[in-house]
Formats: sequence, structure tokens, C-alpha cells
Amino acid sequence: MTVEVIAKKDFEDAVRSWWVLGLTALFVAFAAAIMAIGSQFLANEGNTFTSDAVLGFMNGGFTTWFVPLIALVVAYNAVVGERESGSLKLLLSLPHSRADVVAGKVIGRSAAVGFPLFVGFLVPALIAAIGPLALSPLTYVGYLLLMIVLATVYVAIAVGFSAAVGSGKLAVGGAIGVYFVFTVVFGGVRTALPFVLGIGGGPDWLPIPVGDLQLLMQLLNPSGAFKIVSSEFLAGNLFAQSVEAGQQAFQLSTELAAVVMLAAWILLPPLLGLLRFEAADL
Repeated sequence: MTVEVIAKKDFEDAVRSWWVLGLTALFVAFAAAIMAIGSQFLANEGNTFTSDAVLGFMNGGFTTWFVPLIALVVAYNAVVGERESGSLKLLLSLPHSRADVVAGKVIGRSAAVGFPLFVGFLVPALIAAIGPLALSPLTYVGYLLLMIVLATVYVAIAVGFSAAVGSGKLAVGGAIGVYFVFTVVFGGVRTALPFVLGIGGGPDWLPIPVGDLQLLMQLLNPSGAFKIVSSEFLAGNLFAQSVEAGQQAFQLSTELAAVVMLAAWILLPPLLGLLRFEAADL
């Protein structure tokens, strides 16, 4: 029950943050504007505008840039902030272990990001249900849940780092570094690989083909793993039977690997942070 108590308190504290409210409002406003503008344009053309089209557009890059930003901003100070203020000693004087604190922070901050997104996304859904728009409820809700999973991944990374460091400055630097590496560096390096190593299989010394190396980099990147899962979900192919049997095993194994990587990113950073946190002298 101690984890539940910490998570509830942390959620209530975090959700009142102006950062959470402002960033979430911007995200919702963007989705709502795309739906409203797109529906109006296509209505004049006599066509039907679907919510899947908006989700596909957002999945092209906006989600993987903006959701991690919200999660990192909300969670980077989760543990170290209370450590610097001295409230962490009071918290640990109650029947809470350090593991309870880390787990509660991950759950509470994930809820603080996920709940506003979930509630706020109802506005675009209402727009999509009016006039010439065609709303796909299951796909819409499914993609929203995947977005919350992505937010949880970055919350877990931020909380793990926050538990491992001893100052807010290091926590801020870690959040900036994580965001830059996973949203800029990984994608840039992955795109440049064929030009650096050569189109096709690559040089002889490379143990795997360039294409497989690109896929591996995408899987190691939590945003890249999310992109694999979300793209297949929006296409209706997630864990589906492929028409061509030769591609089926590769597709399923790639999707499964992406899901496993997302789960690993949720579990490992808090555990590693907890190891440092347990040894820290408060």
C-alpha cells in the first residue's frame, strides 16, 4: 500500500504543475487543429476525413518528439527534488522504503502525464465525430494508450536518473541529454549509416548488413521501438498474420522485440537508479 500512497500523492502534486497543463494543452490544441482544418478542407472537396489520417500524421514524428518532452519535464525532478528540499528524509521516516519511493514516483508521474492526455484527447475525438469526419474509436483509443506507454517509458528513464543523481542540475542535464540522444542523435546516425558504410550489405568487416544494423538501432531507441509498434498498429498489422509467409516470422519477431524493448526501458532505468539510490547518503 505504501507504493499506492506515494503514487497518489505524487500524481496530485505533479498534475497541478503549469508545465503539465501547458504542454498537454499545446498537444491537444495541435491535434484538434489538425482535425478541424483537415475536416473543413476535405468537406469542401466532398471527401471524408478520418481520425486515422490524423493519427498517422502525428505518428510521423510529432508524437515521438512531444510526448517524451512532456514526460521528461514532469519526471526529471521526481526524486532528487525532494532530496534537495529535505522532504525525502521525512518521507522515508514513514513506513516507506526507497524502492517504494522510486516505484511510486514512476506510477504517479506516469499517471500525471497520461491522464491529461487521455482526457484532453476527448476534444479532438468530439471534433472527429462531427460532420464529415470519420472516427475509428478502437484505433483512436488504442493509439492513445500506446502514447501513454511511450510517456511511461520516458517517465521511467527520468525517475531512474533522478534517483541516481544527487543534484537538480544533474537531473536537468540528464533529461536534456536523454531527449537529445533519443530524438536527434539516434535518428541522425541511423539515417546516415547507409551513406557512411555503403548502400547494400555494407563493408566486409561489418558483422551484420547495414539494414539490420539500422533496425537494431531503431529497436534500442525507445522512440524507435514505439514507432515500430504504433506504425504496425495503425496499419492493422500488429501481430497479424502476414499474407506472405516468408515475411511473417520477421514481422512478428520485430514487433515482439519492440514490445520487449519498451518493457525493458520501463523496468531497467528505475532499477538501476534504485541501486544508486539505496547506496546514497541522504
